[in-house]
Amino acid sequence: MKINSTQQYINQSYAANNAKTNTTASANTPADQGKQSEETLSDTINLSATTRDLQKISAASAEEPKERAQMVEDLKLQVQSNQYTVNAEQVAEKMIGSIMNEVG
Repeated sequence: MKINSTQQYINQSYAANNAKTNTTASANTPADQGKQSEETLSDTINLSATTRDLQKISAASAEEPKERAQMVEDLKLQVQSNQYTVNAEQVAEKMIGSIMNEVG
């Protein structure tokens, strides 16, 4: 994939668009030219509903819930004091569940 050729194409398209705008603007008054130059320099972007939803999800997942930080701290203390015990049945159920999801 060549990024340089894409950038060159974008630059050429932008230059061609500006040339068209400048030739049509020459017949207008100076006030109209100022308005048109401001309009041609602004860029807009329209995002799909799915993209907006993904941005909201991303922003929400970037924030760490306060109770999670407390839970992690409690687990650290339990591990350091050798009081943390692993529930083998829960681990086995999670492992089997993930395998079943992959298989079928």
